[in-house]
Amino acid sequence: MTRLQNNAAPWRVLWLIPVAAFAVFSIVATGGSSGGGDDDILIDDDLPVVILPNYNFFLANLSTGELLTAAVGNLFTVSVDIDGLLPGNLDLNTDANNNVTFVAYRIRQSARVDLTVAGVEPSALDGTFAVIVTEDISADFDVEPSSGTFEVRTPTETVVVSILANGIQLVLNGGDPVVYNTWEEFSDLIEDDTQEAWQRRAALAAGVMEFLTEQFFDVADVLDTLELVTLNNPIIETCDLFPGTPPAGVLGQGQITVTWLGSGELSDGDDFDWSFNQCWSADDEEVINGTITLENYTETIDFNNNSLFEIGFGGLSGQPGGVIYDITLSETLEDNTVFTILPEDIVTLTGGFALIIQVP
Repeated sequence: MTRLQNNAAPWRVLWLIPVAAFAVFSIVATGGSSGGGDDDILIDDDLPVVILPNYNFFLANLSTGELLTAAVGNLFTVSVDIDGLLPGNLDLNTDANNNVTFVAYRIRQSARVDLTVAGVEPSALDGTFAVIVTEDISADFDVEPSSGTFEVRTPTETVVVSILANGIQLVLNGGDPVVYNTWEEFSDLIEDDTQEAWQRRAALAAGVMEFLTEQFFDVADVLDTLELVTLNNPIIETCDLFPGTPPAGVLGQGQITVTWLGSGELSDGDDFDWSFNQCWSADDEEVINGTITLENYTETIDFNNNSLFEIGFGGLSGQPGGVIYDITLSETLEDNTVFTILPEDIVTLTGGFALIIQVP
């Protein structure tokens, strides 16, 4: 792989968080999902529940107040404070076997998160700023957004970020537009300390919105796996095998254990633990270690038409539970089949969010 300069590495690792998290759930989903956004959501063994073609989704802070936070090495942290509810909408297709394929999504106007960046050493990005969606952000599944607008606000600056058909446009305080032709060019601003802080904040804001969207799809993509775990509790899967010498202190082949903490049948209020023991993903060159907990499962069926009305973890009105992280993501570097991990390439995720999928 190509290695960026050392002074850019921390921001590059932060940008890779959603990619690594997606790898986590893709590995877990091998028990019952066909992958790539396909699910078999069966609430009843005898009668498949009808999955509708469109759902709303909502993210909210945990009721404990513990914010989703990424700590990159010993360099800086980014905390995500969701203002009320982060609303979105999802289109999907369902085939005759109740296999679901995600098609497209929107992050709704009025969605807001407040981001706080704190560096061990002073940085131009330090501080708190708001990210507010002012026009629905729309995207097909698993590709970059195609339209939408959001603002990045500090006490002295308002940056309008417009998603265009051929790029991304930034406007600071009503001034002249700055256009980036590709998402890669835009995202590279995060790690480029020669660029203006307002431009880097805008790129970081886009990365966090991407991260939150990825988390929604990651959790939605494994809902069917929960039913499988209740029948084969726990489920243990091996991870990719290092094709050489693993990093110091890391197993040559790790594993994942998925444990249902309930009994009887899957029901409201149940919890699940995803434990990762030095699990390496070859595709994403990441070692994942720790636990992701899904707390307070909720599910509602509309028995008038036997359709899925609501499903998720935690609640939107202060109920306990949600998707809770206590994991590290460590990027691996390879040199002649010898793998290493640099301290600045270790990201620790804590906190989390509540997530609910619901009929519009």
